[in-house]
Amino acid sequence: MDFAKNLLEKRLLLIGNFILTSGKVSPYYLDLRRLPNYPEIFSDVTNKAIQLLKGIEFDMILGIATGGVPFASFLACKLMKPLGYIRSEKKGYGTDRLIEADVQNKEVIIVDDVVTTGGSILKAIEEVRKAGGIVNYALAIVDRQEGASKRLKNVDVELISVYKISEILNYLLSSELVSESDKKVIKDYLVSNIE
Repeated sequence: MDFAKNLLEKRLLLIGNFILTSGKVSPYYLDLRRLPNYPEIFSDVTNKAIQLLKGIEFDMILGIATGGVPFASFLACKLMKPLGYIRSEKKGYGTDRLIEADVQNKEVIIVDDVVTTGGSILKAIEEVRKAGGIVNYALAIVDRQEGASKRLKNVDVELISVYKISEILNYLLSSELVSESDKKVIKDYLVSNIE
């Protein structure tokens, strides 16, 4: 799988000991904020995402700051859809808005780079719905498969992902790209954490 290999080579997937936004400790970390630094890879990911969105009706793309914004921007540009974004917190000055878009009565697809438990997307869904928008779908480059899909389903939102972490890690586990000791830690993590 070229994507997994590229992630490792470009150091967008790091093996070690990391604390995630959710507070969980993980033996790997996905740093997809730098993915747009590699236009060929990023363009391929965006094209795959566009294929996954075929047949889904929506009016606007809303990126979650910061990781989801470049991905949402590329998608909006290629699909000729309006683009907005949602901040992680209010600025405390200016208009003091969380959502930088008019979402009222619009079907919005929420976009992020990596999703673990779905907390950021759930917060975005709540804000969009409070502002009168409609959310039925969320899109991520990588689903870490640690509860997000189920949590989003509970609020009637389907999670679409370009890649699942199990595909990426299983490819690396069957390759010579990762040391045997790292393979063991990753396998243990997969067994106890992946849905």
